[in-house]
Amino acid sequence: MTYTINRNNDVGPDEPRYIRALGRYCSFVSKPILFNWSITQHENIKNQLDGGIRYLDLRVATKPTDGYIYFVHGLYGSKIYQPLQEIAEWLSYHSNEIVILDFQHFYSFSEMNHRHLIETIFQLFRTKLCPLASTFDHITLHWLNLEKYQVVIIYRNAYAQNYSNLWPSGLWRTPWPNTVRVNELINFLDIELKARSLEIGFISQCVLTPDIPYVLKHLCGTLQRNLVSVCQKTVISWVNQKRPGHGGLNIVIADFISDNNFLFCKTVIDNNKKFLNAQYSM
Repeated sequence: MTYTINRNNDVGPDEPRYIRALGRYCSFVSKPILFNWSITQHENIKNQLDGGIRYLDLRVATKPTDGYIYFVHGLYGSKIYQPLQEIAEWLSYHSNEIVILDFQHFYSFSEMNHRHLIETIFQLFRTKLCPLASTFDHITLHWLNLEKYQVVIIYRNAYAQNYSNLWPSGLWRTPWPNTVRVNELINFLDIELKARSLEIGFISQCVLTPDIPYVLKHLCGTLQRNLVSVCQKTVISWVNQKRPGHGGLNIVIADFISDNNFLFCKTVIDNNKKFLNAQYSM
């Protein structure tokens, strides 16, 4: 949801205190830099879904000035309500499609905020929500379509245990590479994929993440120009070399998925055809 971020928006609570202070007192210098490294997608949510995206990594936060919930990634993005509504509407027009919404991080969140967010989710998606299960064995696309379930909500907070339609973090591993080096990223992805449990979901994060020293060395740079441009070709090659399905790739994510006419999405979709071909050849 970083496409909703404006360069003049407030610095989010996901940033260290000193960065928030810079955003408050030196905003004309700090906010443009933060903006350049906070944006990870340019396309709006409808275009992402149309382009083939079926998994969304979401980070949310509140503001001390109001009771609303916002998307956040370095800077505050939009309120959550309109984009989530657009997802619900898109699913209503595409009744055989399934989307996974992974609420990864919650900042400045109280119990009341969790309750409000969950009520919003339930109001928007209602019967589309896939109920929690202790095993994934029965959860096929065919079964989901049959039951008319279209949304899996991963809720990475202990508050999820109060609800039967929220999947806990432990059932969907998402190891974070946390590097700016492509070779380290690929090595990390290989090690984690080889070690993944076959009993739960698994997310391969094909992303490079700048730290503060890296940003300070590239003050005039952007995430897309400095890191994604050198990463995407290698990541696409890595996906092509892997197989999907049991013991292989499960969920694969990347920044700026619309680059090169949604090449990343097309690569993942084509990779799924290997799985289909293997089934037909049995």
